[in-house]
Amino acid sequence: MTNFLLLADAGSPGYEGLFTDFNTTLWSAVLRMTLAMVSAAPFLVAGVFAAGILRGMVGAQRTRSILGVGHWSGPLRAWGLGITLPICSLGALPVARELRRAGVPSGTVISFVLVAPVLNPVSIIYGLSHIPLSMLFYFAAGTFLVSVGIGVVWNRVVADKYDITLDRPETAPRESRYRLAVAGHTSATALIGPAAVDYGLALLAVGLLGAFLPHGALQTGLTRDNTLAPIIMGVVAIPVYVTPTEVMMHFGLIVRDGYSLGAAFALVVLGAGANVGVANWLRRDYGFKSLALFVSLLIGSTLALGFTADRTIIHGAAKASDHTHAFDPFTRLSNVPDQNANAQWVYTQVQKSMTPDRFWGLGLLILVAIAGIALRLAGSRYKIDHLLEPDEGSTAISKRELSLSPFQLCIAGIASVLAASAIGLYIFYPPVDALIKDMNMIRVGVYDGVREQNPTETSRRIAQWRFCLKKLPTSAQIRFGSVDDAKRESVDEVLYSLRTLEEYVQRGRFREAEALTAYVEKEYGTCRNAFRATN
Repeated sequence: MTNFLLLADAGSPGYEGLFTDFNTTLWSAVLRMTLAMVSAAPFLVAGVFAAGILRGMVGAQRTRSILGVGHWSGPLRAWGLGITLPICSLGALPVARELRRAGVPSGTVISFVLVAPVLNPVSIIYGLSHIPLSMLFYFAAGTFLVSVGIGVVWNRVVADKYDITLDRPETAPRESRYRLAVAGHTSATALIGPAAVDYGLALLAVGLLGAFLPHGALQTGLTRDNTLAPIIMGVVAIPVYVTPTEVMMHFGLIVRDGYSLGAAFALVVLGAGANVGVANWLRRDYGFKSLALFVSLLIGSTLALGFTADRTIIHGAAKASDHTHAFDPFTRLSNVPDQNANAQWVYTQVQKSMTPDRFWGLGLLILVAIAGIALRLAGSRYKIDHLLEPDEGSTAISKRELSLSPFQLCIAGIASVLAASAIGLYIFYPPVDALIKDMNMIRVGVYDGVREQNPTETSRRIAQWRFCLKKLPTSAQIRFGSVDDAKRESVDEVLYSLRTLEEYVQRGRFREAEALTAYVEKEYGTCRNAFRATN
């Protein structure tokens, strides 16, 4: 019972006003849903475009060949496909529907759906800047076991009984203009019909969690010594929606603040890897019994690996009296005053969180949705089914048109690597303001560690501060073109002050260390102001 009592601070405003403060309940839900939709936009757009490319450009036959239909390696191949696409759990749904349309076994599709949102190029590169490499490797291995394992079991137990074998799979059109037409039509209509219900249910679950999970309920209690931490996080993570980048940030905060790695793993797999929309899709196609099997396998394997993480990886110094803000975005707000209880306030909050990728992603998402609605209203006038009917010689012609010379393949490969490297560079080196925001939080932990005379915690926080600090010059360089010597010197001064502070702490000279914090703060303030002036 004590473990459950540690879940929440009963004195928090959100807890006391759970059913009495209507404004906070309602507008917390609206804000959480709106923020989830905006953050999902770029990944969902990537998903619908990937679905269009699969159907219009690749074609059903080639998709089946890539994913090894009829071979035991299907889930393994789906895992390989999933880690190449920058999509979220909502963005995985349109791709999954096209894989099913191509006749790919449902267990193989499930392996793809579970891995793509949590382990893809964006999340891996972003994770490298927030998570120690050893923990990132453990996380990657864990997601591999969960996604491939569930896919294999599903293919053995469910797919053989319920999957329908296609007599004549669709064939990609022979002419490029028709391929583009199929790809565009598929992308636009991926957001319409039953799919819209899946997306709506996923967002509704986020809103309900944001309305009724008390503010501060997850700030304490999810420590490594709490054996129920993975279970608690697992229950909360089921209705959660998290993007690949956000989940890595939360993972990093959990690791940084010394909380349960099992809880972090549950958040990654259950929060980012699955959602209520995925569950509804499986229920619609396979019924409640098969859905129950999926949920049991997913939760059971996730919790088993989570408990293993907490017992095998030595990490997590947080105590029940400590707190973290890693879980705050999943709960209701502490309070929404009457003057803020309106749509304008929600718009202002969303605008503060708007980044270029979200802005353009949301714009594209709206355009795609409008196009899909227009095509649906047009009815049979713009159907594309006739373009996908197989005919003699279509496969040979398709292969000939899609082939590239060795030189063209080389150029395409180099261009892809350069593009991926550029994207990875910007992700690994976040914007200057984001780095400063992280360091502002970390430095508080450093000073608290000195005051509490805790050398282990202080050294850990100093290492995190140093890690962010070293990224500042490169972040400014790639975004603004140059970094002058004064800024580089300011970074060196802070690094020197941190090194000196760490030496005092390791020697147990906490009185001198506490006096030195004023000097550290002064040098950090100079460095922070210098880089902020760059923006």
